[in-house]
Amino acid sequence: MKTRNYLLSIAGFDPSSGAGITSDIKTFEAHGLYGLGVCTGVTVQNDINFQCVNWIDKNIICQQIDILFERFEIGYVKIGLVENTLRIWEIIQQLHRHNPNIIIVWDPILKASVGFDFQHQINHDLLHKICQNIHLITPNTEEFNRLFPNILPQNIVKEYTCNLLLKGGHAEGQFAIDTLFTHQKKHNTKQSRSKRDKHGTGCVLSTTILTHLARGKALPDACREAQDYVVRFINSNDSLLGTHDCYMATKDISDHVEEN
Repeated sequence: MKTRNYLLSIAGFDPSSGAGITSDIKTFEAHGLYGLGVCTGVTVQNDINFQCVNWIDKNIICQQIDILFERFEIGYVKIGLVENTLRIWEIIQQLHRHNPNIIIVWDPILKASVGFDFQHQINHDLLHKICQNIHLITPNTEEFNRLFPNILPQNIVKEYTCNLLLKGGHAEGQFAIDTLFTHQKKHNTKQSRSKRDKHGTGCVLSTTILTHLARGKALPDACREAQDYVVRFINSNDSLLGTHDCYMATKDISDHVEEN
């Protein structure tokens, strides 16, 4: 069972499968990789309405992680919806006990798109430890400001030692600009906006980045290709729930890149 590429999503369950574990697994499969899942919370929602979340007990989360590592060789993990920073730190410690070299992408989901607030308080001491032990964090501007008040994005790499992809999908303008900050430089990836909208695009973006990292792509290339995939995902149909398929995951389209 160690011959395939196994990727792990640690996230919430969304019954509509537009976000969370099932969305992540569809994204993994579209890129030819096998997706494993650990559930951190069961949400009551569809693509337009969020009611509540029922958090999974810490011990059950850890047991899910343990039994997967007993069977599979896992080198890449995406973390999504988790109850609080303490639980995220506990999960990261558990992952590193199984694989000290594991690559973790954290999509910090702090609030549902309809306004439900998941994390009321951020423990900034734990946040520092979390960032020191992951490869990439992918907040949007609102999430970044809550997580890192009074810190410039370009200082995150130096002060927190992890790479930062600051998502610009909610900003006004003709283009969506995601800015990647690494130890080497700043990378701006620009794409034309679609008039359509989709539930769970942030999940799809971070998960697609992980698939390209697992395939050996450099982080800037992984982020650019992931944003291209998200554009095709958004344009896949007129509903709020996008379509994943292997053709979309391998189709080449032009990049619009500016690097500073």
